[in-house]
Amino acid sequence: MMSSDQQGKCPVDEETKKLWLREHGNEAHPGATAPGSQLECSANPQDNDKTPEYHTKVDLSQSREVSTIPRTNSDRNWIYPSEKQFYEAMMKKNWDPNSDDMKVVVPLHNSINERVWNYIKNWEDKQGGEACGGIKLTNFKGDSKKLTPRAWFRSRILHLAKPFDRHDWQIDRCGKTVDYVIDFYSTDLNDANSQQQPLIYLDVRPKLNSFEGFRLRFWKSLGF
Repeated sequence: MMSSDQQGKCPVDEETKKLWLREHGNEAHPGATAPGSQLECSANPQDNDKTPEYHTKVDLSQSREVSTIPRTNSDRNWIYPSEKQFYEAMMKKNWDPNSDDMKVVVPLHNSINERVWNYIKNWEDKQGGEACGGIKLTNFKGDSKKLTPRAWFRSRILHLAKPFDRHDWQIDRCGKTVDYVIDFYSTDLNDANSQQQPLIYLDVRPKLNSFEGFRLRFWKSLGF
């Protein structure tokens, strides 16, 4: 089971949830890519000054929202994609997106990323990042088809639902690299016993690929 410290609950209405799962449930996240990709975010100061090269004539907003997430080696925050950028990123991956859905999916995408960052900040509280102005996000990637050990155990041994997405975020804490993994879960759309307002659950925790990851989880388990 996911502890209350590790699990974020994001209530969404039924239609929004259907749109999100339709766009994200079967493939890797379009924005969860290696550094340098323009599918998700950017902290390049020139990105807002130049006109993106679009390949469709779909009528969608081209404005971009600045996140609250600082970027490593930059004095700027990550910038979320516009509705049109998000749509065209999906088109390039042959996902056959519905342009009308972007007005719902993009704000939800941004909101969930902000929630992930807040949970990472909770893990990082009083871990030393304050000494250099706070932690920063270095890079991120996603692979909805690659199960984390916890997700594998939950689905194969406990016969619980698999996450519909998985992200790996790497943060910088005053020069120290710390990796985090996030599993995204959702209540079953067809579950008659599900709550009236469906939830998206975020299971955010340090990766166990370093001593620091083990240390953070150990101290959290003790209530620190």
